[in-house]
Amino acid sequence: MVESARPDGPSRLVGAEIKRIRAERGLTLRELAERCGLSPGFLSLAERGVNSISLTSLFALANALDVDAAELLGTAGRRSRREYSIARHDDPDATRVVMGEREHRVLTADLPDQRIEALVTAVHPTAGPSPVTQHDGEEFCYVLRGELTFLLADETAVLAAGDSIHFKSRVPHAIHNRGTDVAEVLWTVDRPMLRRSDGPAR
Repeated sequence: MVESARPDGPSRLVGAEIKRIRAERGLTLRELAERCGLSPGFLSLAERGVNSISLTSLFALANALDVDAAELLGTAGRRSRREYSIARHDDPDATRVVMGEREHRVLTADLPDQRIEALVTAVHPTAGPSPVTQHDGEEFCYVLRGELTFLLADETAVLAAGDSIHFKSRVPHAIHNRGTDVAEVLWTVDRPMLRRSDGPAR
C-alpha cells in the first residue's frame, strides 16, 4: 500500500538511509519485507522516496534493521554525555522531519542504554492509512489533538484528543486519520532492540 504518491526531499533522505542500512545488513528487499511485515513493493517505493512512511511502518523497519527509529530519520549521533536530556518546544535544533502528509518530531536523545523512543507525529487527513505492521515491543500513544483511527487485529478504535492506547506491538496494527483536521499524537515505543545491554532481540 502506497502511503503518499508525492516524493519529497525528506522522504528521499529517509529512503536512502533505509537502503544504506539494508545493504550493510546484506538484506534483499524481500528479506527485509519478511522481517518487518511490509511488502517488497512498498519498501522499493520507500527507498526511492516515492512515498512517505508512517510511524508504525518506521518502527517496524527500525526493529527489522536493528536500529533506532531516530537513525532512519537522520538523527543518529545525538548521543548525550549525560544521563538525561531536555527537549524545548522552541528549540531550533529539534529534529523535525516532514514526509508528505506526515511530520515527525523526535523528542528523545540517544542516551546510554536507551530503552524508549518518543516522537510527536502530525498526520494530515489527506494521508492514507498506514500498512498493517507487527513487531517486537510495545507502544503507547496519546492523542494531543484531532482524531486518529487505530486498526488492531480485528478491532477498530477511534481516539480523540485526550484518549490514549497502549498495546503490544506484535498485535497487527495500523493507523488512519479519517477526520477532517490534522491529528497530532505523542508516540512512545519500547522495543527489546533498544535494550542494548541485552543485545538485539530477534
